[in-house]
Amino acid sequence: MDKPNEWVVIGRFGRTHGIKGKIVVHSFTEPKSNIIKYRDAWHMELRGNKTPVDILCLHEQGNNILAQIKGYEQEELAKTLANITISVPSEQLEQLPSGEYYWHDLVGMHVTNQEGLDFGQVTDVMATGSNDVLIVDGSKRHMIPYLLEQSILTIDMNNKQILVDWDYDF
Repeated sequence: MDKPNEWVVIGRFGRTHGIKGKIVVHSFTEPKSNIIKYRDAWHMELRGNKTPVDILCLHEQGNNILAQIKGYEQEELAKTLANITISVPSEQLEQLPSGEYYWHDLVGMHVTNQEGLDFGQVTDVMATGSNDVLIVDGSKRHMIPYLLEQSILTIDMNNKQILVDWDYDF
C-alpha cells in the first residue's frame, strides 16, 4: 500500500458475553469473519495510544465473534473495552484485485460529474444492504449509490478523483 503507518479501523468491541470476560467483536470487514485473519495485528486506542491487543481466545459462535483479551479476563474488566475500536496498520490489508477498493481509500476523494460540476469530497461510505452509498460533502450533501459503470464511472486513485453519472440537484 502507498500509505505507510496509516491505521484502518476494522471493528469495535461490544458488550460482554458471559462471566469469563469474553466480549463481542463487531466486525467492519466483509465478510465479517475476515477480522479474524488480522488477529495478530489488532490494536486498540487506549489513552490516545495504539496498544497491541493480546488475544487469548477468538472464535465465531453463532452470529457472534467472541474474544477474550489478556488483562481483561474478568467480566467487569472486559466491560471497559466496550465501544473501543480495533485498528490494524494499512499495510496488513490484503492487496485487492484491480477495480476493487477499500472504503478508507475512497474517503477524501474528490467527486465531479460528467458536466464538470464539483460535488465535493467523499466523507464516508455507508452500507445499505442492496449497495454501498458514497456520502459526498461540498456546498451540499450528496448520497451517491456505489454502482460501478452506472453511477460511478471512473475512480482515479492517483489523482484522488471519482467521476459520477449523477444529477447535481438530486
